[in-house]
Amino acid sequence: MDRISKKILRELEEMQEQTGRVLRNMSLARMVPMESGAWQPAADIYEAENEIYVFFDLAGVDPARLEVVAEDHQVRVAGRRQLPPQDSIACVHQLEIELGSFQRTVTLPAQVDVENTVSRYSHGILMVTLPKKRKKGKVRIAVQGEK
Repeated sequence: MDRISKKILRELEEMQEQTGRVLRNMSLARMVPMESGAWQPAADIYEAENEIYVFFDLAGVDPARLEVVAEDHQVRVAGRRQLPPQDSIACVHQLEIELGSFQRTVTLPAQVDVENTVSRYSHGILMVTLPKKRKKGKVRIAVQGEK
């Protein structure tokens, strides 16, 4: 492949990545206004054979102020993000970081064992690990006749 074709292909790949980023940031779940006025952090959900992993983007949030609640088919995270006070600020030029109270509930792709759910906060990412509920095997039920 010649240099120009390689360059065009590379630029198309970059455009595809950027378009994907834009679409993820415009997800319907995050755009729906909530009654509380709270913002919603980005979330990724991954499924393994025995577990479901949910990652929440919570940079700058104090982990001691996080509330994580797991139910059979969903997990909810709530908390508050505040920037450190800066008394010397005289003018604001750009605001992109969401502040204040937040809440996000995500629906899980399988039923989970809430008793064994664990979470860990590291480098601004909250990871919730939810073991899948074990499915019961088939049970053959004998049909009894009249006596």
